[in-house]
Amino acid sequence: MLHINKYDLCIFDCDGVIFDSNNLKIQAMEEVLISYFFQAGEIKNSLGYFKKNFGKSRFHHVEYFLNNFLCVETNKKNDLKHNILDDFSSKCQKLYLKANLTPDILSLLNKCVSKKFIASGSEQSELRSVLEHRKLSKYFESIFGSPTPKDEIIHNILEKESTRNAVMIGDSFSDMSAAETNKIDFIFYSPFSNVKDEMIEKCTSKKYLIINSFNELGLNYD
Repeated sequence: MLHINKYDLCIFDCDGVIFDSNNLKIQAMEEVLISYFFQAGEIKNSLGYFKKNFGKSRFHHVEYFLNNFLCVETNKKNDLKHNILDDFSSKCQKLYLKANLTPDILSLLNKCVSKKFIASGSEQSELRSVLEHRKLSKYFESIFGSPTPKDEIIHNILEKESTRNAVMIGDSFSDMSAAETNKIDFIFYSPFSNVKDEMIEKCTSKKYLIINSFNELGLNYD
């Protein structure tokens, strides 16, 4: 059994790791796209990409939707992009306030003595506000989000802390890729992943630790 406290730094994704919020955010994006009267096929393709690439920033996703799936006149794309992002942000702020915490995450945060950080695809100021409201900010040295890419966030954390004895706990391909880019360990937390089967296959082939519960990380839970 791996003991999480062997690391100097423990870097967490947010959606699907801290909060059980993945499906809530997919539903929120669907509601926003429906409100702009896009065709069912356009919405289906956009949500399929959103789900498969969860963990990337909303800025990336909306721009990708507009360039690849949504039929929008070129001169209207920029305004529509900002409108979709604003509407999605408003919905996310509300859903984060009601989203359940993942099982045992509070016990892990209390008992893990490593320095803890968040590196998320969620918008940074929104994320910091929500974590403060949910009284979770106190557990983390710093909370980082988009538009800065996740691999860059991790790079900056490692540089500032002057150590590479670190692990990323995530549930998506973007989390795994960010860890690999920075040559740190990766742990796949699987219960709420949108790409669980694909990630299990990939993590098994790469020999990354796969966990179904945080109590597999070598800490005793009361």
